Amino acid sequence: MLPTSVPNAFALPGGKVFVMQGLLDKAQSPDELAGILAHELGHLKHHDNMRGLIYNGGTSFLIGLLFGDVTGSSAVIFASRSVVEASYSREAEMGADTFAIEIMHALGRSPKPAAELMFRITGKEGGSGFTILASHPLTEDRLARMTKEDRPASGPPLLTDTEWQALKGICGSGKI
Repeated sequence: MLPTSVPNAFALPGGKVFVMQGLLDKAQSPDELAGILAHELGHLKHHDNMRGLIYNGGTSFLIGLLFGDVTGSSAVIFASRSVVEASYSREAEMGADTFAIEIMHALGRSPKPAAELMFRITGKEGGSGFTILASHPLTEDRLARMTKEDRPASGPPLLTDTEWQALKGICGSGKI
């Protein structure tokens, strides 16, 4: 648990997943948090972080070779890298979402609560005209996808209400 109000979580190479306090504060149920954690575990399973480091470094090198040291090439390189990296990142995010859907179904839970949490945090994102540069799929698209994958709960609750409140209390107190 990282003590910051930013509502996010992320996975790092080596198998570490970090949840920021702001995400836990916004989460209203164990299923919301579990879906986000499953998404981050999907990044680890697919080695997205290491692949991203290799891919981004390779992209910089190739674009540098193509454009050399031409005046103004830095802006072109930045724009080109942004489009290519955003496309790669969207694919990685969609793969992690697929993994989260599979895990939540295996637990007998719906993936929809995780997308509802994402939507509550980001709100509607479409219509800005910059979707080609977005590194993540639009939250409303993710919500639609996970709503389509929604199933009635067939497994036991992940935590009881008492356990959920205890988890939020422990994490909120900085004891972790």
